[in-house]
Amino acid sequence: MKQIYAKIWKLAKPYYEKGRPMNINHIEWIMRDALLVCRKEKLDDSLLLPLVILHDVGYAMVAKDNPYNLDIRKSHMKAGAEITRQLLEEIDYPKSKTQKIEYYVSVHDNWAFGENEIYRNDIILGTFQDLDYIWMATPKGFLALQKILGKNRKEMLEYLITNDKPKLRPFSTNSTKNIYENYLKDRQLKIQGT
Repeated sequence: MKQIYAKIWKLAKPYYEKGRPMNINHIEWIMRDALLVCRKEKLDDSLLLPLVILHDVGYAMVAKDNPYNLDIRKSHMKAGAEITRQLLEEIDYPKSKTQKIEYYVSVHDNWAFGENEIYRNDIILGTFQDLDYIWMATPKGFLALQKILGKNRKEMLEYLITNDKPKLRPFSTNSTKNIYENYLKDRQLKIQGT
């Protein structure tokens, strides 16, 4: 990982320590896979990686409640955008990129409000949303969301299989689609095989 991203992560991590318990694992996983996708798809990591690192910092500033609550979602995006700007300005990140990343953080969960076109029209935002979604199919993400949603293992698997994300916000790259399919297959084998 480039030194600049390690620096951003170092500044962001204290916010995550105050936020949702699952966030540190979530961010560490998504950073790794975002770098792989950037390489494979030739995407601008100077936009995607800071977005990945900073997108949920706003949870440190909102009520500790169900993150699927729409008021919490809206509040964490607003607080996260402000924190993003502050942290990126602190390290003198390029202003035009800071503004773009701040915007991305401010809208990254807008799918929960029925807005899907923004992910189709922007490869960085779409790829981010793919990775954020894929985390639910990873072993730790699956368990974390299972707990939040109050589902048993089979119900959680069904939630992934029937989720409307692929229809409403199709995967932005072949890489993210393949990553998701592999994780989903792994969850299916582990759950249906027991």
